[in-house]
Amino acid sequence: MDYTGECLFAGEGGPIPETRRRSSGMRSVQNLETIINEGLRVALLEETPDQSLVVLLEHLGKALSGERTYIFEQNEAGCDDNTYEWVADGVEPEQGNLQNVPPEVCAGWYRNFSVGGHIVIERVEDIRESEPLQYENLKRQGIHSLVVVPLYDGKRIIGFYGVDNPPVKLLEYASNMLQTAAYFIVSSLKRRNLFRELKKRSYLEGRQSLEDILEGARTGTWTIELEEGCPPRMYADRTMRILLGVADGIGPEECYRHWFARIEPDYVEMVREAVEEILSSGRGEVIYPWNHPVLGKIYVRCGGVPDRTFEKPGACLNGYHQDITETMVTRKKQEQSIMELLERVRQANSAKSEFLSHMSHDLRTPINGILGMLAILEKSEGDLERQRDCRRKIRVSVEHLLSLVNDVLQVSRLESGRPAAVEEPFDLRAVLEDCVTILSPLAEERAVRVELDTSGLGHGRVIGNPLHVKQILMSVIDNALKYNRPHGSVFVRAEETAVQEGTARCRFVVEDTGIGIGEEFKEHIFEPFTQEHQDARTDYNGVGLGMSIVKKLVDQLRGTVTVDSRLGRGSVVEIVLPIRVDESWREHPPAEPEESRDGQGSVAGMRVLLVEDNQINCEIVEYILQDAGAEVVTAHDGRAAVDAFGASAPGSFDCILMDLMMPVMSGYEAARVIRGLERADAGTVPIIALSANAFEEDVALAKDAGMNEHLSKPVDIRKMFQAMGRLRGR
Repeated sequence: MDYTGECLFAGEGGPIPETRRRSSGMRSVQNLETIINEGLRVALLEETPDQSLVVLLEHLGKALSGERTYIFEQNEAGCDDNTYEWVADGVEPEQGNLQNVPPEVCAGWYRNFSVGGHIVIERVEDIRESEPLQYENLKRQGIHSLVVVPLYDGKRIIGFYGVDNPPVKLLEYASNMLQTAAYFIVSSLKRRNLFRELKKRSYLEGRQSLEDILEGARTGTWTIELEEGCPPRMYADRTMRILLGVADGIGPEECYRHWFARIEPDYVEMVREAVEEILSSGRGEVIYPWNHPVLGKIYVRCGGVPDRTFEKPGACLNGYHQDITETMVTRKKQEQSIMELLERVRQANSAKSEFLSHMSHDLRTPINGILGMLAILEKSEGDLERQRDCRRKIRVSVEHLLSLVNDVLQVSRLESGRPAAVEEPFDLRAVLEDCVTILSPLAEERAVRVELDTSGLGHGRVIGNPLHVKQILMSVIDNALKYNRPHGSVFVRAEETAVQEGTARCRFVVEDTGIGIGEEFKEHIFEPFTQEHQDARTDYNGVGLGMSIVKKLVDQLRGTVTVDSRLGRGSVVEIVLPIRVDESWREHPPAEPEESRDGQGSVAGMRVLLVEDNQINCEIVEYILQDAGAEVVTAHDGRAAVDAFGASAPGSFDCILMDLMMPVMSGYEAARVIRGLERADAGTVPIIALSANAFEEDVALAKDAGMNEHLSKPVDIRKMFQAMGRLRGR
């Protein structure tokens, strides 16, 4: 649209004389371009179109010596809104009073705009009769002169802008300046509209994204109005309506009633207190059960803040409503699990306390027997038969005491999660036969017959953990003997049920004719420190650890153990273990060294280096070796052992018996040093560990240090002689 159209003046003088026009034109030529360019330059430095328009209005107002510059835009209703304004110092702003100005007020102006004209009023009194509405509007604002220029978007009029009360002599100059700047004004308004549209789109997209996020989190938002004298109203967003199970078209009063009526009755007062807290402190939150019309009882977390902009009497709250049913259910399950765990811990602690109480009895019983037999022994110097009987009973008490200590240590080790020993080749049939042989004295003592059947084993030579297998079988057979009847029986059967990819599935069945186990106790049989009848301890000498150890060992070997038993009819224990077959084993294993008729290897004539820091233990072993015909050299720590071996001629010692835990230098370190010496016998002299460190990892550490064998204390003399005899001459 051309902004250089006809200019209409209102005043007594009619049209401006030609001389005045020429004078104004000359001034325009001189200054207009400079002033406009400076104003546009300053406005363009601003970040936003809104700021640019405000700065330009200020520049134009000051350049034209006006009291007020402004922009009016037509709104959707066809009325005019004063959207931007600048006022000089001491002038009252009018923007707040000039919103939604009726179209009839500026109708005359728009008629002039439609034909390309603009408005110049020298004296406002000149329009009193012709435009009474506009006159009253301008008079109220204290306007006595003005210049107004239309704003066009293409050919469409979008509003106008102008200056109030410029000096009359500058009216035409003002008209030219405003028309020239109109292009920038319209461009800035269009740029502003674009910014607003993009911001609106971003807001709507962000709100939609936020609603999607809240819906995924099952969280709705609401506004509750508690206006005095009116029913409460709840305005719910989309997610809130979904969580309430109501239709989109529900009214706010009905929505509130629907929500409030479904609060669990016992929690209504709690919800009211939360509302009071929100109003008094500025925020609040409450968790309560709510009866969903479809889902039934759900759990809700609800919180909010007061709306300080609410102008009606009463109060308004804005808040959220989150479905936390899954969280609450999970929490309740966790709490239940914690309670169950605490109960199990309590029961375990109770069992351990009871165990310690019984252990006091079980440990004191054999100790009391030992002390009593020693007293009788001292008073029976001439009664050899009585002395032999005392020694036998002392040995039985000591062995029982040792078994108690071993059981407690074994349980402690298994519960600590220590890894199993390294697997090695062994003869499964020999392990089974050893178990029966070792326990045969107990069977004879209790008059119980033991039968072993290994005919079902297809592979005698296997690879695994022989110590664990032996512990498992001995514990089960030992129980079958201890809890049997006089002249009863124990049947031990071993068989292979399957072989796949080099691994045999071995089943071991131990069946007895003993007292049996009650149904109620079966589920506790693998728990440590438990026995079905605590009074049976006196008769059967146990602490309730055997089957617990069996279960833990079987689990480590990735096997299974089951117990079938009935009171008064005996028990059947079945153990299934996967054991690798030793494919490299030849059918004819190397022959074992000959042993003397009493089962002991010959140590007569051997020269032995005995390394032991405990004086009593050293004296005992030294005596036994010398009594068997061996020559003994003693050392009381690892450093002394290395010195003694280094000072001897090569081949002087046939064997070294090495304690492990010693001052100055440990047995492990001493063995490594000896193996590292540059002499002919350093790598071949047999070194046998004698230690109270009896776990599998201790055996592995001893072998890693270069020792040939590991024997646990108290030392089994027969096994020590066998090991020395087997290693002699290697």
